[in-house]
Amino acid sequence: MGEENNMNSIEIVKVESGREYSIGKLLPNELQYMDRDYIFNYIPEELKGFVHIRTCGNDKLIPENEPCFTMKAEHDVDVYILYPDKQPVIPKWLESFERLRMNVTRVDSRSDNLKGYFTIFKKRFPAGLITLYGNSPLEMLAQDWYVKSGGINYCMYSVAAKEVDVE
Repeated sequence: MGEENNMNSIEIVKVESGREYSIGKLLPNELQYMDRDYIFNYIPEELKGFVHIRTCGNDKLIPENEPCFTMKAEHDVDVYILYPDKQPVIPKWLESFERLRMNVTRVDSRSDNLKGYFTIFKKRFPAGLITLYGNSPLEMLAQDWYVKSGGINYCMYSVAAKEVDVE
């Protein structure tokens, strides 16, 4: 199925924080978040052009056990979570995803700034509503310094998706 059809078959239904999320393509030099000027640098060839759900960096403190956003897929989809390597633990819900041996990098606001590294996790979902949960593990939220700092130096995840090829 064509890329344009793939993009149109996924829609954002609800963002729990009320912030705006958008849909684009996962490509180098594209913005990672709606509320940051961070751009993707390296995207594995296998993922280039996939649907990219641009989340908000300011949603990084949503707890792992609370919904973050819901999307709707017209067809079965593989959902890819680009989760920041900086986090010492991953959310419990992400444990049901397969960790791939691929990473994505990004450049921060200044091109001379260190890159962010994101591990890719994958899970197949049937057509219909898909709810993804919060970024912050409860273990991290139990740390006063993490909450008081607003999660400074930690990042929100990003999402990519691709329709499953029907054979």
